Amino acid sequence: MLTKNQIKLIRSLSIKKNRIKHSLFIVEGEKLVNEIIKSDWEIESIFATREWSGNNATIISKSDLCRISNQKSPNKVLALVRIKENFSSTPNNTIIALDSIKDPGNLGTIIRVADWFGVKNILCSKDCVDCFNPKVIQSSMGSFLRVNITYTDLLNSFELHSDYEIFATVLNGTPINRVTSKNKKIIVLGNESRGIRSEILEKAHEKITIPKSESSKAESLNVSIASAIVLSIL
Repeated sequence: MLTKNQIKLIRSLSIKKNRIKHSLFIVEGEKLVNEIIKSDWEIESIFATREWSGNNATIISKSDLCRISNQKSPNKVLALVRIKENFSSTPNNTIIALDSIKDPGNLGTIIRVADWFGVKNILCSKDCVDCFNPKVIQSSMGSFLRVNITYTDLLNSFELHSDYEIFATVLNGTPINRVTSKNKKIIVLGNESRGIRSEILEKAHEKITIPKSESSKAESLNVSIASAIVLSIL
């Protein structure tokens, strides 16, 4: 049975400042919770209905699960997980840099795309959406466990990766199918509405574009879709 304090705590974790305060975030659903259990992340507590087949959970009713869940249709189990203080960077020839990505679904999908293509490190500007936002965790489908996410000053990070070639995604650049890249590269993706900031664009070795059909009337691509196309080519 859930106490009032537990309900209050879990609900509060939908807000970033409370996740920071308690060093906790929420993971929901059988698949994600089972992945967390197998990982090296520390689980604070698990709340589940009797339908869940796992162990070490506080058994709660379906109605209580609905009260604490961020999902419209909760899936049997919810876990509170301890936020790691430091992500260890994994050597990798491709890095994704995100400038002011605001939509949780976009960040979660980009993390999933990075995992698919074997990219181990994502650099986020400090004003990007929090990677422990419940919607980010859910849309990443467990890929956040395998991708290192660092919030940083992108300009400083570029200096620390001076041996990497920087590619900035823009609407009017070199068509990506004509681009040749070095072994080490940073792919920069910008804000959903205004793109990449000018001071970051200035650091790019090359500005690249995903070419569209001459008959297309679309103004732009969703940033998470763009990330998948770029990584599949470069």
